[in-house]
Amino acid sequence: MSPGSYTENLRITTGNLIIRSASGDPEDTTIIANSQYEDVFYVEANNVKITGFSINGPGTDRAGVYLVRSSNCIIENNRLANGTLGIYLKQSNYNLILNNTAVNGKRAINIERSNYNKASGNTVSNQRFGIYSLFSEGNILSDNTVSMSADHGIVLESSSNTSLENNIVSSNGDYGIYLASSGNSNLTGNTADSNTVYGIYLKDSSGNNLVNNKVLNSSRGIFLLRTGDSMLSGNLASNNERGIQITSAGNNNVLKNSVSDNSFSGISLLNSTQCNISENILSNNTIGINLAFSSNGTVFNNTVQNGGRGLNLQDSNYNALLNNNVVKNRYGAYLLRSGWNVLSNNDLSEGEDHGIVLENSSNYNDLTGNIASYNRVYGIYLKDSSNNNLNSNEAAGNNRGVFLTKSNGNTLLNNTILDNSEYAILLTYSSENNISENDASNSNRGIHLSTSSDNTISGNNIASNGVSGLYMTSTSNNNTVFNNYLNNNVNANIKPASFGNVWNTTKTSGTNIAGGPYIGGNLWAKPDGTGFSQTATDADGDGIADGVYNIGTSGYTDYLPLVAVSKTEQSTPQVDVTEEQTETPAEESETSTDDQIGAPTDESETSTDDRSEYDDQSEYDDQSGSDDQSGSDDQSGFDDQSGFDDQSGFDDQSGFDDQSGFDDQSGFDDQSGFDDQSGFDDQSEYR
Repeated sequence: MSPGSYTENLRITTGNLIIRSASGDPEDTTIIANSQYEDVFYVEANNVKITGFSINGPGTDRAGVYLVRSSNCIIENNRLANGTLGIYLKQSNYNLILNNTAVNGKRAINIERSNYNKASGNTVSNQRFGIYSLFSEGNILSDNTVSMSADHGIVLESSSNTSLENNIVSSNGDYGIYLASSGNSNLTGNTADSNTVYGIYLKDSSGNNLVNNKVLNSSRGIFLLRTGDSMLSGNLASNNERGIQITSAGNNNVLKNSVSDNSFSGISLLNSTQCNISENILSNNTIGINLAFSSNGTVFNNTVQNGGRGLNLQDSNYNALLNNNVVKNRYGAYLLRSGWNVLSNNDLSEGEDHGIVLENSSNYNDLTGNIASYNRVYGIYLKDSSNNNLNSNEAAGNNRGVFLTKSNGNTLLNNTILDNSEYAILLTYSSENNISENDASNSNRGIHLSTSSDNTISGNNIASNGVSGLYMTSTSNNNTVFNNYLNNNVNANIKPASFGNVWNTTKTSGTNIAGGPYIGGNLWAKPDGTGFSQTATDADGDGIADGVYNIGTSGYTDYLPLVAVSKTEQSTPQVDVTEEQTETPAEESETSTDDQIGAPTDESETSTDDRSEYDDQSEYDDQSGSDDQSGSDDQSGFDDQSGFDDQSGFDDQSGFDDQSGFDDQSGFDDQSGFDDQSGFDDQSEYR
């Protein structure tokens, strides 16, 4: 057709035709609908090519090019404008839609009950929906640019085995890419930028692969709802509210993604099970990896840096957090009401507050082989959490190494807790804990008990602590202390009003901590070599001193004190671990730290508000003894009513307070995301 403007509707029912403009330029050859009640091009034939036209003005529910029961057609290099539907395929297979431009319509490219078609290189803008596939399979959508749609950029509904490759979807009113009931599809190399709600959203769509996509500047980057058995790999999710979120789903793999600068969370699981999050790199997220109401997941070998909470578990059980590098966050790992989890071989260091936190009935967790060092406040902190196992962890260079408050029945075994500026191990209001075979040395205070009873302290190395090795307040009773190696200027400061504390066990055959043949009491040494155990006689060579050891003015006696019979008898050099005055703290003296130092609180969730100070007069009452002015007015452990500002996005009572994303009661509130009445009717077809 020669250049010009034509007013007509064309009906093509004969195949093997090429209909093209003479110039090949859509700008100079225009076809305007003669009747708005008909399609401009109606094609019911095979092997038809339409190319080089501007196609304008089809009316409501009419298309610029409509292919029905047609195959092997090519629609290429056309410009479609001001029509309800641009290019529409129905019951048409093996067609090509290439390099077309569509503006100012309702749906630019529609594929309904049509299979194995390819739409590539098209530019779509200012539609309600850019590209829409319904009840179709095996189609390829590639290298398309879809922008400024009122609702969604690309939609697949009940369309499986579809490939979305290298598309750019941006500035769409709701979602960039939306899949509903569309499984076994591949989304590869797509960019979803600045879409209002979701970048890429999958609902009830399982078995998909999302690989090497970029999702930027949206409320949520990649969101999977009731979508399992999918792989998310090599994606970039940045500058969203949530980077990657999986809700009410199972058996998903989230691998080797880069997730950064998301204002709430990097990678989140909500009410999901058996998901694997591995080898991802996360930085500058308020929460790095977040599990809420999720179980049996694996979080392995991820790098999480420079965020609020590195690893966060809320109401989540039976998960494994293994070999993660989580450094320079506010908190390394934070567990709230979460139990039976395994944390093993993680590096949770250099935090602004704490390395590992277990709070509010986080029970029966296993912490093994972790490094929680050089955190500003605590290495490992337990509050209201019981029956946990802490084995072979390192907590060095913190303000306080390991702190248990209101936590009972825990086991601390073989941990290395060195060079902490105040306490190596601190217990307040905690009972029936077993503290054995730990190295609690080179700190200001070694093991410190306040209002903590019925604990067992045995086999520990407690040496070179500046103020005291062991300290018990007058309200710490019925503790059993034996077979410890103490080598400090002040080995034990025990308040006399306490009762029932025992300083040796029954003489039992077995190698003691000094290398002797019997286990009994403790080894009492001093750095200058003048300690009781270093000078006592042992006539019968049983490794037990011939006399008893009276512990200061406490009224307590170690009846079976050990003697130094091995290398432990050598004096340990005194280490200057603090500038604090070193007199022994007196009655009820507890902790001290800077007011500015934050601590987690009851029911706290997500915030990076550093105003979480100590404010709990029931825990510390430092009235005398060590004035400890180098620390703070530490009247508390934690202000249970403060800490995290819930307005920052995480609501303890429901898991997520997220009116725009999903309803915590049901997993997802469909009314808030995709309004079926406003966009399309899931039960019907378009025509």
